[in-house]
Amino acid sequence: MGDPVSDNQSMSGSATAQPGPVSDPRIPCPSCKAPIIEGARKCRACKAWLGGQQPSTSPTPRRTGRVTVTVLATVVAATLALLGKNESSVGEAPPLTVLQPEGSAPPTAPRPGSIGPDEADQAEPSLPLAVKVDERWKVVREFRVGDFHPLDVAFNPSGASVYVSGDDASLREYKLKNGDLLHKASVPAQGDHIRVLFDRYVAVLRHEDAARIPVMDTTAWDRDPVLLEVGRNPDDIVALPDGKSVVATSGKSKRVTRFELPTGARVANITLPHGSGQLYVVQANGRTHIGALGGLMHGNRPAGAWLDLFDPEETPFGATRRSIPAGRDPRAGAVSMDGGSLLFPDRMSNTAFYMSVTGVTQSHQLTVSGGPTRAFLLDDDRYGITLNADARTASVLDLATSKSVIGTLPLRGVPCGGVTSPDRKTLFVALGGEERPPTGSGVDIISGDPPKVVASIPTGRGACAVAVSKDGRKAAVASYHDRSIIIIEL
Repeated sequence: MGDPVSDNQSMSGSATAQPGPVSDPRIPCPSCKAPIIEGARKCRACKAWLGGQQPSTSPTPRRTGRVTVTVLATVVAATLALLGKNESSVGEAPPLTVLQPEGSAPPTAPRPGSIGPDEADQAEPSLPLAVKVDERWKVVREFRVGDFHPLDVAFNPSGASVYVSGDDASLREYKLKNGDLLHKASVPAQGDHIRVLFDRYVAVLRHEDAARIPVMDTTAWDRDPVLLEVGRNPDDIVALPDGKSVVATSGKSKRVTRFELPTGARVANITLPHGSGQLYVVQANGRTHIGALGGLMHGNRPAGAWLDLFDPEETPFGATRRSIPAGRDPRAGAVSMDGGSLLFPDRMSNTAFYMSVTGVTQSHQLTVSGGPTRAFLLDDDRYGITLNADARTASVLDLATSKSVIGTLPLRGVPCGGVTSPDRKTLFVALGGEERPPTGSGVDIISGDPPKVVASIPTGRGACAVAVSKDGRKAAVASYHDRSIIIIEL
């Protein structure tokens, strides 16, 4: 096709065709045989359109192709210039910002409440060394337990040894001074948790795939443990003030049963409309009562929870039972020193319940950080503490005056359990995480008025359990993957 500008210039001349120069060859018009420029769209002599082309009904913009090419070239040039200025190559990215747990919040830190790095993506999660505020707490010794993984630990009442349950279905006792093995017994199931009863017996709890609770008499290691037939999925066991009776509960069987030691004879039992996960010994109306805390499940989701309160001495067993609403997904809590109040978290609603059961039931509900799993009482029950797994924090509650949350303490990892000293001045928090088996490590120590994290102690990987001695001056931490026990001393 010829240049449209050249065509217009040729059409503005005379109607008579003139022979073109050699440099501008022409051909005859198909209609009138007049010479025309090769590639012309219209004959200037007979006005006929050449090649069957018809004029457009609307004017066609000129230089469209050139404008488009020019615009594209400009965009490409600008993009190349910008890329050259930034000098960023494919596959390189700025380092990820480390998100901080709730409550850390320095001026340039991410907002409180953000979720930290995924522990599962790390090859070997470990507790960063912290600046120790209270230098009095130190690791004084560490010993390995052998070819099994420890699951729980508890102090002998004398404070000179510790009991350790293992994943090889065993219960052992180790001497603190040098880590020597003192006693070993085989039990019917792995000990997810152990409870010391009456300073003499050790109950071994296996929460799944079990229907009995073995109870070991630590004054007679050569004898087999007594087996308490509690029903499917044992959940908890507590000792009554009479010095011989214990009460146990099972989740699947929905039974609360009373036994007597050392025989293990079943004295009485009651079946509830729902399973109970925790048992508490409380004081109501001037008498010792059992509080069974549990709830219903619907589609594998919590659908309501209750505290079933009854006098275990009444006949028949559970005759005085009354049920008190307790949220939807209650977790392990603590009883006040006078036995008249109970503090426990509700994980589904991110709240804590502070419930008085002394007379007429009264309950305060407080909003805490995400994923509360445990609750504790400190400083003569003035303060409450909830451990919040999702937020990696501890919420501090003022229970004496305002009945409100007064602070949030960032923790060095995901809490999996804790224990308070007998005087309730100190809380030890194991940071193994919620995985099973645990992967995190370390222990945070909370104390003071108001409570704060006073020390962070590194431990072996998989800190799964923590215990404290009767005098409150020693703590023991079991590490699953390291197969070790460390002793912290004041």
